[in-house]
Amino acid sequence: MTKRDLKTDKEGLENAEYRRKFSERLQKALNLLGIGGRGKFKWLSDATGVSQQNVRKWLSGESLPEMRKIPELAKRLGVRLEWLIGDSGDMVRDDKTIWIPVISWRDVPRWLDPGSRNDVEKLDTLPFSGNAGPDTFAVAMQGASMEPDFMDEDFVVVDPGLSWKHQSFVLASAGDGTETIRKVLMDGGRPVLMLSNLKYPSQVDSERNRILGTVIGKVRIL
Repeated sequence: MTKRDLKTDKEGLENAEYRRKFSERLQKALNLLGIGGRGKFKWLSDATGVSQQNVRKWLSGESLPEMRKIPELAKRLGVRLEWLIGDSGDMVRDDKTIWIPVISWRDVPRWLDPGSRNDVEKLDTLPFSGNAGPDTFAVAMQGASMEPDFMDEDFVVVDPGLSWKHQSFVLASAGDGTETIRKVLMDGGRPVLMLSNLKYPSQVDSERNRILGTVIGKVRIL
């Protein structure tokens, strides 16, 4: 997750209905751990480093934690991050869950260079329950070119070691040195990189782009 506060608009995380549902999920997770009464305020405060006054507001639906607090909170509660933030799926975290580093787009080339990877700043981590290679990372989607498959600010999980195939989503490097997400379609035996959003030009010449990795998942913050 990026280090930013939750947005405040009627469709974002500060929506009153979303806050109410988040508080219900938080209460349910605490109940699963057998934490109730006034003890839940202290437990949440100790787990997140936030004052008991503020965690009371989470439980009452008045406010939400900062985004940077939520992955650790889900980990401490033993629930899936996707469930806690409102996505579909099981509540309890799979024992096979791994944590994928989130990096900035500008650091993608350095991450792909084993000699520079240790110097890359990890902005956060994301839980992932699928198969992922040791070099897997995540970046935050930017722009609308791949909507509706990937929305702006979705976290896209990329495995550089996984081979792509027809209709794979991939991370590609453009001729100008920038990286982006595209869909691969085979056309006459050659790969063509496509955009999902019909408002944009439909394809990009793959001969001027290099495929750097295959997309294996995404996390959408509702």
